[in-house]
Amino acid sequence: MSSTGVDDCLRRILAESGAAAFGLKIQALAAHVLVRLGHRVLEVNRSGHPDIVTVRAGAEFRFEVEAETAGPGAHKLTVADFDALLDGPEVLGFFALAVSFPMPYWVVVPASKLARRRTAGRRALLEALGDREYSAAWSAEYAALLQKSCREIKRASFRHLVEAALAGRQL
Repeated sequence: MSSTGVDDCLRRILAESGAAAFGLKIQALAAHVLVRLGHRVLEVNRSGHPDIVTVRAGAEFRFEVEAETAGPGAHKLTVADFDALLDGPEVLGFFALAVSFPMPYWVVVPASKLARRRTAGRRALLEALGDREYSAAWSAEYAALLQKSCREIKRASFRHLVEAALAGRQL
């Protein structure tokens, strides 16, 4: 599947699920990206904070995930979002933005770079503050995941996708 195919896959998922369910599916796919990057997923929260908690190399990671579906706009993090990401010196917190169209990619920003802002801001600011290497790794794994498993992802529920990520099963 080409990059256009990945884009088409996301468009079909959005059309078939609607914006709210699409956002949840992207959150579950973020957990799968993390599995592919060597994380052990401990939690994926449908509601509440943080959205995803993982462990890798003995460190705890926390993620707030947002899916951008209708073009660039302002992205907000609440006080509860920040508090969940910045809870303790041994915790690595990140804001992860999935840009879906026209070309899917991730912008992953260390929460420490956003802490004083109390708002995430627009995509251009997030890209400037983002960890380019980590964002590129997320984007590559995301594209590979969508290329390999588009049909399965379209059919799967949020719950099914989360259960697979919690079990460490790659799609």
